[in-house]
Amino acid sequence: MIYVIIPVFNRIEKTKSIISCLREQTAKDFFHTIIIDDGSTDGTSEWLIKQNDIKTIKGTGNLLWGGAINLGFNYLERIATSKDWVVLINNDVIIEKDYINNIFKLAKKHYPAAIGSAIKNYSETPEINSVNLKIDTWNLKIYDEIKNKKKYQNFGIVESDVLSGRGVIYPLEKIIKCGGMRPKILPHYYADYELSLRAKKMGIKLLVSLDNCVFSEEDFIKKNAERKKENFLKKLLLRKSSSYFIAKIAFWIQASNWLELITLPFRMIIFMITPKPGSKLF
Repeated sequence: MIYVIIPVFNRIEKTKSIISCLREQTAKDFFHTIIIDDGSTDGTSEWLIKQNDIKTIKGTGNLLWGGAINLGFNYLERIATSKDWVVLINNDVIIEKDYINNIFKLAKKHYPAAIGSAIKNYSETPEINSVNLKIDTWNLKIYDEIKNKKKYQNFGIVESDVLSGRGVIYPLEKIIKCGGMRPKILPHYYADYELSLRAKKMGIKLLVSLDNCVFSEEDFIKKNAERKKENFLKKLLLRKSSSYFIAKIAFWIQASNWLELITLPFRMIIFMITPKPGSKLF
C-alpha cells in the first residue's frame, strides 16, 4: 500500500485541486490519501468531513509542515506494514494521472531509494524550473541545478543531495527507522531536506525524476525577492520563516562532516555579518 500524506492549512481550492488529481490516478486501487488539516478556517475542515475516500487527521493549528507530516507518520506507524510506502506532497501542486504509478515503479526499480520530482511551471507550455538540489556545506548554500538543466535533458533520473517534500516517495520502514520528522527544531522550512539527509545516511539513495514532475504556479524568483525584504530579526525568529535560525542550525549540523561541524559556529557568524551572493543562510 502507498499512503499519500498532504498537510493543509486553508487554501481550500488548492486542496480540492490536488485531491481531484489523486482521484484521477491510474493507480487508484493501491494508494490511500491522508490529509493533515492543521486548523483550517476557510471551510476546508467542513469539506473534508464529507469526503469518504480520504482519511483526515486534525492538527493543533500550530504544527506547520514538519509537525503535520510527523502526525501522519505517527498514524502510519500504528496502521501500516513494513512493506508499505509513503508519498509526501503539498496541496499547491498539480500532478498527472500516472504520477503515483510512475513514482512507485521508480522507487521499486531503484530500491532502496527515495524518489523526488522535478518541478515544472504550470502553464500551456510548461518548463522545468527546479531540477535537483545541491548543498555546499562549507559555504552554507543550497542551490538548484536549474541552470544546468540542458545537461540533464537526456536523463530520466538524477541524484540529488536533498529532496523536497513537494512530491517524494519513501519506503515507510526506512522513514520510521530514521525517527520521522523533528518538528520542535525543524517546524517548517528545511524539515524535508533534513529528513532526506538522515535517510541518505541510512543508505537510501536520493534521486529526482525528471520525467515524473509536479506542476506549480509558484514564482520562485518573486518569492525569493520578497524574502529578502523581510525584517531581519523576524526572519530569524519566526518558526515559519525560511530563515528560522534553529532550523538552519539543525540542518547544517546534519549536513556537515566533523571539520565543518567544528568550524560551523564561526562560519555562521561570518555569513550573518557578510553574506556572500547566493547564500541561503539568511
